[in-house]
Amino acid sequence: MREFAVLERIFKENPRLPRRVLLPPGDDMALLALGGAQRLLVAADSVIEGRHVAMGTDPLAIGRKVVLRNISDVAAMANARPLACVATAVLPSAATDDAAWRLYEGMRSTAEAWDAPLVGGDVATSADARGITASVTILAVPLDESRPVATRADAKAGDGVYVTGEIGGAWDALTGLGRHLDFTPRLAVAQELFRSLGPRLGAMIDVSDGLGRDLGHIAAMSAVAIEIDLARVRARGDALAAIGHGEDYELAFTARGEVPALVAGVAVTRIGTVLAGAGTVHALADGRRIDISRAGFEHDGGGAA
Repeated sequence: MREFAVLERIFKENPRLPRRVLLPPGDDMALLALGGAQRLLVAADSVIEGRHVAMGTDPLAIGRKVVLRNISDVAAMANARPLACVATAVLPSAATDDAAWRLYEGMRSTAEAWDAPLVGGDVATSADARGITASVTILAVPLDESRPVATRADAKAGDGVYVTGEIGGAWDALTGLGRHLDFTPRLAVAQELFRSLGPRLGAMIDVSDGLGRDLGHIAAMSAVAIEIDLARVRARGDALAAIGHGEDYELAFTARGEVPALVAGVAVTRIGTVLAGAGTVHALADGRRIDISRAGFEHDGGGAA
């Protein structure tokens, strides 16, 4: 299975959805009309032991990560705050009660800390399961019902391209340890950008698959081209390698006009510009112009992300 080929087929079905679906599959969250001015944001994400974390990872850390991944999706909508979570989990038949409890406690305590209480779900065991699979669905609501949420389709030619924090090195391929197990979703940054930039804020996405590929999603959804200066990218290690690492959970966004270099205590760096074009992302490096539209992770039956 190649993830994005499957997703493209799914997205072609979007016109079949009812009118109450204001933002269909293809963004970090879906947006539903509830009646009147009320809207509801919904997303789901999972963590699979042996894929998104190393085998033998503490179930508490698995539970924490699966909630944090969902909070990062809420951040990517900018005009959003978490409301609640529901969760499902499949554990190997040989799993102990303590492992199941630690998984639950990781999800419960993390969801509570982000004001998105865990309010229900389901748990099962499987003799075929090698490790734990945990999935969380998160519900969120707009900060301001009168204003739109940020989407991947909001970039315009002339926008600056920005990234929060540093990218790269979140996953240590040798040990399976790294920042990907315990990171801070950029929710406060996104909400502050929403409040301070207003309509100057353009497209936004959380950087989970890799900066190159995630900027590629913005370029494709916005029908623009993006050009970045690799020398401006704040990276751990080699910048060209870092843009394909994934699991950063930073924010990439576009904006018109000036953006502060520090937002909610987090560094924000302008790395490029949105241009007229058709869904491409290029990096300028040492006189070369490199296509990085697909630099990142894709579920295709390979190793861990």
